[in-house]
Amino acid sequence: MVKDLRRDQARADALLRQIPTTKSRLRQRLLLAAALTALLGKELIVVGGTAEEYWAGGEYHPTDLDLCPRPSESDLKALESVGLRKIGRHWTRADLPVAVEFPGSGDNIETTITVKIGGVSIRIISCEDLYLDRVRQATVTWPREDVSFDSALEIALTNYVTMDWDYVRGRLRVIASTERTVGTLMVSVNRRVRARARRGAAGVPTRHL
Repeated sequence: MVKDLRRDQARADALLRQIPTTKSRLRQRLLLAAALTALLGKELIVVGGTAEEYWAGGEYHPTDLDLCPRPSESDLKALESVGLRKIGRHWTRADLPVAVEFPGSGDNIETTITVKIGGVSIRIISCEDLYLDRVRQATVTWPREDVSFDSALEIALTNYVTMDWDYVRGRLRVIASTERTVGTLMVSVNRRVRARARRGAAGVPTRHL
């Protein structure tokens, strides 16, 4: 299928123009994800704080959007075609209150969900894979609890009933077999998080856009 670059640019720019007048900071970032998905014509995945806010609720204060995978050379030109400019790690536009960063390949993401924003289907990392990411980050200071531990707990609390815990256990077994030290620590973090989430999950509503 041949890409219509002008059409894609026009569709992306129409979505970008909605961002400054949108009150929800989460929706601002998801509109940016939708615009870039339309522009680049590839399956981008929303990760990081935006995904955490989607799954766990609360307001994630940094204003950048994290997307995977990293852009190709042709993608860089497309980003510039709608007025985005790279400053440091972030792509920004003067009229937008939100910037975007492409932190990695996303190769470790196995499951995602699809959400339609502004008529565009965007992908968001699943709560299970996001949870495992936060559990992995929490091993850095373990057994001291840090912000990553708190994030894992928020995700578990908000989604305790609907999360696929069998999937989480299976991923932990695989990680423990290939990365013994990190995997063992992740199992310990998960055990503590689940114990607390189990006690606190009653009455906590699931969070969706």
